[in-house]
Amino acid sequence: MLFLTRLKVLLRRKETLFWVLIFPLLLATAEYLAFGNFVHSTPIETITIGMVTEEEFKLEEIYFDVFKEAELEEKKNLYEVKEYSSKELASKALEGDEILLYIFRTEDQIQVEAKKNSTELTITNSVLRQTSVILDTIKEAYQNGYQGTPEEIVTALTKEIDYFEDISLDKNATFFTIYFYALIAMACLYAAFFGVGITTDIRADRSSLGIRISSSVVSKPKLILSYFSAAVLLQLVSSLILYLYLVYILKISLGTQVGLVLLTMVLGGIAGISFGMLVGTFKLGEKKSDGIISAVSLSLCVLAGLMSVDVKHMVNRYASFINYINPASLITDSLYALYYYGTYERYILYTCLLFSFSVIILGIVLWKTRGEKYASL
Repeated sequence: MLFLTRLKVLLRRKETLFWVLIFPLLLATAEYLAFGNFVHSTPIETITIGMVTEEEFKLEEIYFDVFKEAELEEKKNLYEVKEYSSKELASKALEGDEILLYIFRTEDQIQVEAKKNSTELTITNSVLRQTSVILDTIKEAYQNGYQGTPEEIVTALTKEIDYFEDISLDKNATFFTIYFYALIAMACLYAAFFGVGITTDIRADRSSLGIRISSSVVSKPKLILSYFSAAVLLQLVSSLILYLYLVYILKISLGTQVGLVLLTMVLGGIAGISFGMLVGTFKLGEKKSDGIISAVSLSLCVLAGLMSVDVKHMVNRYASFINYINPASLITDSLYALYYYGTYERYILYTCLLFSFSVIILGIVLWKTRGEKYASL
């Protein structure tokens, strides 16, 4: 009875339903229209690039070696490297569509010139970053007295690097899929709008409804469980609608593990509901609570790659620990691991961390609301 009553209450809150259900669909549509044909791009083929050999702009030899040796798959190179004796010749080759991009050095920075943003450009930037790490490792090794050859270090480091080892190339996997993963994370965290109502509605100092509930004989744990279950059910329905819209209307490939994708979305929704319940324990007005939820949820999703995947890369590089405490990153990384990797170790790690986040937040909520009493009602 309490469960059904709560469902009716939540279904009457049109503003909450808009943010949890309608807004993610609108944003998904906007992202789809913005990315256009990139969303359904074909699998990656060998990338033709230029590398400037003019002394003033030339990169270290290790970069040439890595780009020439990087493999797309067995016996198929990731790159076809063309060398140009000057930056002007490379620029003309780019304009004439002989190459997709070219690379050169200016002072202490590596520059990549391309006509437009593309998956190939993103992959190339990733290769450059990893090569830079290898180069730094070589320098550090010699500073610490290493006696071997640079080639031995390169071999030891690059033998573990296979940029596409775990990617199934028969899927329409694209760089832009991560944006939709971040969008799913945002939809999950927006379930906090359901959660804030749970702790707000049961408190007598917040509303007349809270006064009636506090005066009733129903135990608070039973009440919270019923309210929480109703919120989770609605979040599951909204997740299912979003999944069906992405996969069958927008044709976004999210893999074949439908059950595990939905499980991730449910766990993400529980994390969002838990966060909302925590916000609801503070003595804030409705507008302030909603503002905090919107600001925090959006910020967490931005760090997970909602606005730019480069932000997520920067977090990975300079503050990777954030990804292990950011529920939005845990959701996106769970989906990423599920889709791109053949094993479940990473997926299990991220979902367990996501579940632990919810447990910790709920524990704090229960601690803050335990034994609440009022002088008068």
